[in-house]
Amino acid sequence: MLIASFVFRQHTKNQDFTDLDDEIMLRAQQNPGFIKKTKWTSGETIKVDYYFADKESLQLFRTDEVHREAKKRYQEWYDGYEVEISEVIHSFSDGKL
Repeated sequence: MLIASFVFRQHTKNQDFTDLDDEIMLRAQQNPGFIKKTKWTSGETIKVDYYFADKESLQLFRTDEVHREAKKRYQEWYDGYEVEISEVIHSFSDGKL
């Protein structure tokens, strides 16, 4: 499993942002290797994790045309961002989350 972590500080959230964000999520959910999305906030910093089954699914997400459009426009909404791709070696849970 792979995780694409997107950390950012947002200065603007308008209708264009919301529409693109919703469309990106819809497209991610249509990706056969998409597992889930989680979101965390800490003060002004937001972290969104997208979980994928394999590299091919992550690549499909990364190169999606709507996602690429949003990447080109990031300065309209963010003060800064960072992306990190991680491979999960092992995970476990008590099943309560």
